[in-house]
Amino acid sequence: MDGGVVTILTDFGVDDPYVGIMKGVMLNINPTIRLIDLTHHIPPQNVRAGAFIMAAAYSFFPEKTVHLAIVDPGVGTERRLIAARSKKYFFVGPDNGIFSLVWNHEKPEEIVSLDNPEYWLENISSTFHGRDIMAPVAAYISKGVELSKFGESYAPVGKLPWSPVIIEHGKIRGEIIYIDRFGNLVTSIRVQDIPEDNFPDKVVIRIGKWIIRGISRTYGDASPGSLIALIGSYGYLEIAVTGGSAQEKTGLSWDEPVEVSLL
Repeated sequence: MDGGVVTILTDFGVDDPYVGIMKGVMLNINPTIRLIDLTHHIPPQNVRAGAFIMAAAYSFFPEKTVHLAIVDPGVGTERRLIAARSKKYFFVGPDNGIFSLVWNHEKPEEIVSLDNPEYWLENISSTFHGRDIMAPVAAYISKGVELSKFGESYAPVGKLPWSPVIIEHGKIRGEIIYIDRFGNLVTSIRVQDIPEDNFPDKVVIRIGKWIIRGISRTYGDASPGSLIALIGSYGYLEIAVTGGSAQEKTGLSWDEPVEVSLL
């Protein structure tokens, strides 16, 4: 099976040739492959950010898409590399929890460890397994190679420190789990965590020293410079500034606690 779609998510940025080199490797294996840059601006070594974006994006692609995710601070260590198959998609990446949010919704039916060097490049760098192992495997999957060819069945051990959303005593407690390039603070609180009877006006959001009353419909619902809360396109509660950056205005960053009081 030629053709196929491979998405690529990394923390490599675009100033260096790393992403382009991986694309060259994949095109050598499958010249008809369609390569999609999901993003290369995951903050360096921030596996949780990579996991969040992968979970937000994977389902918008055609069935049998291969999702290649490389945010790999453990490159060259004893951590394992994996390939997985769900009912609709394939996933290739390190076993460090980068697919943990995806698998809450898209249960893997098969997972293997990438142990078979027959599907790697000949010379393996200890610092660029994305080029030498993961990219080749993603390309071979796009050609229809079965996962069992790449290695033995494997049970992932990589975990991420996600704090659960706590709902009790009329309050919803979460934290900031992602910050986009506009400075919007994405929280772990989902729209379905907020009771319909309280949405959108009967809530008070507290984050740092800031208090926001009610949930806006969109970014332009308040005057410029206003700090607002809204449900973003990912389906999570976000803190934003109309025409500005919530991160800059508040000085808040990853993991900051967020509390929603139900009125």
